[in-house]
Amino acid sequence: MKAPLKTFSFQTTFLASFLALAGLLILIPGLSSYVITTEEVAAQTIEARRLLLSEVNKQLELQFEAVEYDSLALSSNPKLINFLQEKDGSYEQVEQGGEIVAMLSRVSYVKEGLHSVQLFAPELSIPLQGGSNGIYPYSRLENSPWFHTIRQADYGWVGAHTAEIGGFVSGDREVVSFARKVLSSTGKEIGLLVFNLKMSFMDKMLSSGELSSSRILLGGSYERVAAYFNRGGQASYETLRPSLENKLRASEAAGYAVVGRGDDKELLIWSRQSRTQWLTLDIIPWADIAKGSERIKQVMLIAGISAAVLASAMAYILARQLGAPIRQLVRAMNMLKTGRLDVRIPNEYSNEFGHLNDNFNQMTERIDQLLAEVNEQNRRKRSAEIRVLQEQINPHFLYNTLDMINWRAIELGASDISRMLSLLGKMFRIGLASGAAFVPLRRELEHLRAYLELQRIRYKQKYEFAVELPEEVMACYIPKLILQPFVENSLRHGLHECESGYIRITGGLEGDTLWLRIEDNGRGMEHPERMLEPPEGDGSEAGGRRSEHSGIRNVQERIRLYFGEMYGVELESRPGYGMTVRLRLPVRLEAEAWNQRKEERADD
Repeated sequence: MKAPLKTFSFQTTFLASFLALAGLLILIPGLSSYVITTEEVAAQTIEARRLLLSEVNKQLELQFEAVEYDSLALSSNPKLINFLQEKDGSYEQVEQGGEIVAMLSRVSYVKEGLHSVQLFAPELSIPLQGGSNGIYPYSRLENSPWFHTIRQADYGWVGAHTAEIGGFVSGDREVVSFARKVLSSTGKEIGLLVFNLKMSFMDKMLSSGELSSSRILLGGSYERVAAYFNRGGQASYETLRPSLENKLRASEAAGYAVVGRGDDKELLIWSRQSRTQWLTLDIIPWADIAKGSERIKQVMLIAGISAAVLASAMAYILARQLGAPIRQLVRAMNMLKTGRLDVRIPNEYSNEFGHLNDNFNQMTERIDQLLAEVNEQNRRKRSAEIRVLQEQINPHFLYNTLDMINWRAIELGASDISRMLSLLGKMFRIGLASGAAFVPLRRELEHLRAYLELQRIRYKQKYEFAVELPEEVMACYIPKLILQPFVENSLRHGLHECESGYIRITGGLEGDTLWLRIEDNGRGMEHPERMLEPPEGDGSEAGGRRSEHSGIRNVQERIRLYFGEMYGVELESRPGYGMTVRLRLPVRLEAEAWNQRKEERADD
């Protein structure tokens, strides 16, 4: 695969490279900043939540500590101990029962969040109750799961459960309890004192402050004690619950864990209470954490887009500025390739582009100068050759010699020879014509008539020659000796085996074009256009035939040399139907300029 700089234009390659580099310089710092910012926001959120959870735990521990102190004071009350030591059903027990219930009620009424205070006695047949407070037998607790747990300790906290009270008491019975054994002076268990905290009070404490996440209080066995759920929080907790213990144990030292993926990604942060060893757990959707970095993301995105737009505009301007001199140089080179040697590049640069432009201008000037020198040398060479030929021919000597021979023929009575010499001299006078390259059409026809008369005398053939041209074309200048080769071809190849025939010359003007038509009724030929093809020079029969028509080819070459490719010779012929020659020439009524430029045209 080729390198881009070898395949695409400089402007396209520069623009794409600049944009790619600018994109990387914008994208990499932007993404890095966003990732670092998100991590920093997450770390700050975790630290803030840890502090908040520690504060919540302190508040919970204060409440729990107060309950424990109250339970300790109440379990040490002599009246309560005496009541529990009285015989079941005795008068003293019944008399003291009301006072004990009132004592329990006063404690529950004074303490905020306290649902009830209950006393359980091992040997009590008749419960004593005042609202949700009262004295109950142990039989009420035997079916409670937490009762068997608390029997193994002197005191302890019990997670969420339903308060053990009479059926006639209405209202919320979901509580969190603290149970403490009541011991006699000998250390014997004589009762169980239970303080029940309202679940609503626990939820209120958990939801203290501005809380957008879910907060759960977990017991020692990771069971739910109390909870505050935001929208969708409970469903999220239920999803996590089967694996929650393992996740918390695995990240116990860190105090936080990230769970889930994508839109379900969540952050778990917890803090363990020193008194109860319960956990306060926050479940925070990751989207809430990312909110802190969303603003930064938007600002960075706007800044990145703005930078990209500015970079694109700058890249486009630079690419245009850098590509403009290159495009200018390419256009100039294309013009030079088509032959425009006068093309020059306006140079406004003083850098490398200016150096290239100067070199190009110098190169074109040098090429133009060299071509002019070569043309001048060729013109001088051709002029010298023509002068040598003219001097070799020496027309005046030739005319005088022919005239002497003519008079000698008259003296000897050879009238045919005399006539032929006279016609030949006339042809020479027109043909040599002081070296002029162009003659009027009238003079060209005189030369042609002299040639035809010579042919009649020589071959004694009977053929007609007609010229049907308007007078207006007779003054037009044409290249000298361009009609005789076609008439000679008609005589030698078209009419030479015919007893009679005709050669007709017609023509006219069409705008700036002079048309001349030479037609005969000879035997014709196939593929007449081959007479205009260059000879093959291989000695073959076809090459020999083509070399016979060199005069016709020379006429074609001379016309195009003088006037260009749009002028020239057209041939039409079929066997048995003669030949038609059509010459296309420009209309020229003055010969001086053409005769002065003939040598330059010939050199080209």
